[in-house]
Amino acid sequence: MTKNMKQKLLNLAGILLVALAFWAGCKKPSTLGADLVDEDGYDRFEFTDTVEVRCTIEREDSSLTSDRSSTAEYFLCGELNDPEFGKSSSDIYALMLGETLNPNFDTTAQAFDSIVLYLRYAYGGFYGDTTQPQTLRVLRVADGQSIGNGKDYYSTNSIPANDVDEIGRVENFLPKPTKQDSLFDGLEGAFLRVVLKPEFGHYLFDLDSASFSLDSLFFGKLRGLKIVTSSSGASPGAMLAFDLNNSLSRMRLFYHEKVDSTAKNFDFFFEGANKFTHFKHDLSGSPAGQLIGQQYADEKLYVQGMHGLRVKVEFPYAHLLNDIAVNQAQLVLTVADEHPSLPPASQLFFTQLQGDSVFLLTSDVAYSFGSNLTGGFLSFGGTPKKVVDNGTTVTRYRLTLSETFQHFVDDDSSTDTKNRTVYLGVFPRSRTAGRAVLHGPKSLSFPAKLELKYTKVK
Repeated sequence: MTKNMKQKLLNLAGILLVALAFWAGCKKPSTLGADLVDEDGYDRFEFTDTVEVRCTIEREDSSLTSDRSSTAEYFLCGELNDPEFGKSSSDIYALMLGETLNPNFDTTAQAFDSIVLYLRYAYGGFYGDTTQPQTLRVLRVADGQSIGNGKDYYSTNSIPANDVDEIGRVENFLPKPTKQDSLFDGLEGAFLRVVLKPEFGHYLFDLDSASFSLDSLFFGKLRGLKIVTSSSGASPGAMLAFDLNNSLSRMRLFYHEKVDSTAKNFDFFFEGANKFTHFKHDLSGSPAGQLIGQQYADEKLYVQGMHGLRVKVEFPYAHLLNDIAVNQAQLVLTVADEHPSLPPASQLFFTQLQGDSVFLLTSDVAYSFGSNLTGGFLSFGGTPKKVVDNGTTVTRYRLTLSETFQHFVDDDSSTDTKNRTVYLGVFPRSRTAGRAVLHGPKSLSFPAKLELKYTKVK
């Protein structure tokens, strides 16, 4: 498994960690009933795409965004002004650690020069229009507040940081997440350089050695940083992404020896310290927002990462399909909005509600990952692909539901539709701003539908 996949698994708000353990030993979910078919053909298979599908747009629950283990691939920072989803934003809250427990600053023999924050871009997390100017601000968490290094924070959590606490900014810059620049110490990468206020640098330089002697003591003095980015209301805006668990992301304090002007520096790093993101969504007046709370969404469906939207997908009459073995079941969804700067989310997936509040991966998703977690979504699907449908090129998702749907069929003693429901979302939700606008079940052009291949069981 790649490092990136491991990081995504670790940071998917509880769903993967619980569900993969639960489903690790599940059996292969596809081609059920194959033993009922003649060796030389599939003539006993039957097919339908008329199974009733009901969809409801819901707000996503809060998700764990803390990175106490320093494994997150990147952190989102920015704002979007989406014509379909309204306004969304993500702010970063972070602690930092000194490269050693004692920098041995000596204000009698040394003098402070400057302090600079370097933020490494993570191109894979960018979303939106990077040709629109951005303004990034760095604030210090308000006096009397602090980020807890041992505390879990969720997407709804925030900590006060006021304008008077601003310690640096870069105005009207164009992000260049693929441009490689030299930093220092022979390091190269794509990064943003933020010069911080000398008052803040002097504050750190003047701290006594005891304040650096323990991480917990230094955290209390630092309080924490808040990083925000704005595109000044431009549409669609942009969501930037920074890899804070990389050596290029650091805060460097420059100083010199008074006696001979020998230049020195001391680095602070995000890696090893707690970090989290705070998401905010204002869907008021947007097409997506107007569907929340309606019983069913027929024409269009909306899914969005961060703390956005999911789709509740019900198959209310699946239990009436008596005496069948499901060979293959796939939910087929066609993209209804091809925005030039807001492409369809790169990965969709299914969960099921267990109890009142726990969401687990469907068995088909878990099987795709495999017991050693190396399979990814390969056998499940859920990625957008260009296809030609009756002469029209469209973008389409196919998501496997074979074993899950067999359970729906077999559960013929229950009238509770909850037992025949899955939830469609964006993966990995807490680390992506991706979204998708999809045709609904009653769309006149490309309706959402379940394609079911099955065998009659006598």
